[in-house]
Amino acid sequence: MVEIYRWHRLALLGALLTLVSTPVLHAQTAFYDRKSEGWFFYQDPPPPPEPIPAPPPPVTPSVETAADEAVGPAPADGPAPLSSAWLREHLDRFRDQAIDDPSAHNVAVYLYLQRAAMDKATRFAEATQRVVLADPFLDETTARPLATFGANLANQLAATEREALLTRIASLAVIWFFYRADCPYCEAQAPLLDLLSTRYGFHVMAIALDGQPLPGGWFPNYRIDQGQATQLGVVSTPALFLVHPDVTPPVAPIAQGVLSLAQLEDRIPRTAVAAGWISEADFRRARPVDHGFAMQPSGAPLPDDPQQLLRYLRAHLRPTQ
Repeated sequence: MVEIYRWHRLALLGALLTLVSTPVLHAQTAFYDRKSEGWFFYQDPPPPPEPIPAPPPPVTPSVETAADEAVGPAPADGPAPLSSAWLREHLDRFRDQAIDDPSAHNVAVYLYLQRAAMDKATRFAEATQRVVLADPFLDETTARPLATFGANLANQLAATEREALLTRIASLAVIWFFYRADCPYCEAQAPLLDLLSTRYGFHVMAIALDGQPLPGGWFPNYRIDQGQATQLGVVSTPALFLVHPDVTPPVAPIAQGVLSLAQLEDRIPRTAVAAGWISEADFRRARPVDHGFAMQPSGAPLPDDPQQLLRYLRAHLRPTQ
């Protein structure tokens, strides 16, 4: 019985040995098959494949880059980029480009260039205001008050001076009034001349080109033209002339055409000062605006340096006479 048990154990061990030795034998066979590799039979596993890089996203140029590309470098003989001269030369082209092809890029380039031009204009306007406020020769407040009450006062003072000046001119000169009886504008002008005579003392000499009185009965003591109209170049009626009998030449034209009372009050002093019958100072006092100084350059070459040019211009401001 013991013998049977021993043989049974031997059979189990043999079967177990057979099962275990089979893969070992296979492994030994594989080792001998790779003997040519020597000590370097071990190889690293192949590296994983590198991922294919994704294509880069399309680059959209920024507005600054687009503007830089649009402006480009200045040519050797051209204006500096974004200067006033450059903008005058190129801004219309970029505007037309944006109108013809209104893409976001084209429109943005034009608007940024327009913004640059507006910024330049704003800076210039602000600098102009600062310079004007600091220089009485440039500040219009020196010539005429800008405040409403000051402007009204200037008008009142000028009106007083103008009345005195017109009264003075009326003592020096008479008004020749050429008319035609069939001229409706002459009929409309007559009462204003009569008012001018009443207010300032002007003597109005009415001269009929057709020998007829005015229909409204104005200026019944009229004269008939004896060729004076032709000598003075009358081409339209009513025609008005200022006549100073004590000077040569004695006649100065006021207007050929109908004038309002305010226009008459303005033109008569202008005519008198142009003829030299009153002084510039008297004329200026009758104006609501008086600059007092005028630029009177000497005619010498102007300096190129801005500082020297400014000194030159200020030095040639002269009081008006």
